[in-house]
Amino acid sequence: MKKSTKMAIAVCTAAILVISTAFVINYISLQPKTISLPAGEPPQWQVTFTGNVEQEKTFTLKEISEMPLTTVVTVVNGKNVTYNGVTLFDFCNVSGMLWDAGPINVISEDGQKTTLNVFQAWNSTAYPYYQDSNRITLVFVKDGEWMTQEMGGPVKLIAPYFSDNHQVEHVSEVNIDLWTISVSGLVENPITISSKNMSLIQDVTVEAEFVPGDGKRTSNWTGLSMTDLLEAANMSYLGRKIVVVAIDDYSRNYTLYEIEESQMLIGYEENGNPLSPDKGGPFRLFLPVDKYKWAQFWVKFVTQIIVY
Repeated sequence: MKKSTKMAIAVCTAAILVISTAFVINYISLQPKTISLPAGEPPQWQVTFTGNVEQEKTFTLKEISEMPLTTVVTVVNGKNVTYNGVTLFDFCNVSGMLWDAGPINVISEDGQKTTLNVFQAWNSTAYPYYQDSNRITLVFVKDGEWMTQEMGGPVKLIAPYFSDNHQVEHVSEVNIDLWTISVSGLVENPITISSKNMSLIQDVTVEAEFVPGDGKRTSNWTGLSMTDLLEAANMSYLGRKIVVVAIDDYSRNYTLYEIEESQMLIGYEENGNPLSPDKGGPFRLFLPVDKYKWAQFWVKFVTQIIVY
């Protein structure tokens, strides 16, 4: 065998070994990490779950510690601190928040309160970054020990990259408010839509194709006609366009002609099922005609409609 051939085989073999090793390391790193809780029973503590929920409940810390666990590493006084707990979204989801959950109020034993929204809680759980250090989490273990009152526990809200007033110690209640959509601007009757009053406007179901980033699908889309909604708000004759604003401040403008041409809906169900956050819910635009079937038109997480 020629020397050059032997060298080529050696190089190929080495390359295969490097690629295989990298694949194995990456595979291992992607496997779910087992989180071990401290020995002994957790402290005696309760968190009440109230508001826009299936049923108001009170959970012991032991019950909370049996929910899906996560780890958050943050810096305290210049040192890395490792916390374990349950993401705020998972806690609310497991505990029975309703499909139209909006603001999440996290309240301490002494009444201190911070408000986040369900999108922030979901987004930090679904799309973690910086080695998962951004997850908004109800923590109860710090550096391998059950958290005490002196540590800010037994349950503490950690909201990485938020201001100090979003870090709540001694959490005793999580309260869920409704998601709402305001209709304002050039209207004579500004209104706020939620699941509690949207039945005042006739719902519409349309079969249509939708093309998001993960592939097209045809579904039955249910929502409220944008035209009917603007009529309910008594839109001014001066109004020419609307801007639809999402909770993350993304926005898109539409003319009155585009609203009519696209049969635009404020949507909340696909095939009879409420829209989950991963599908842009609880409310997103549906534009159920072929010209507007692309995802960029179907604004997710809608919170405002402004006529101008």
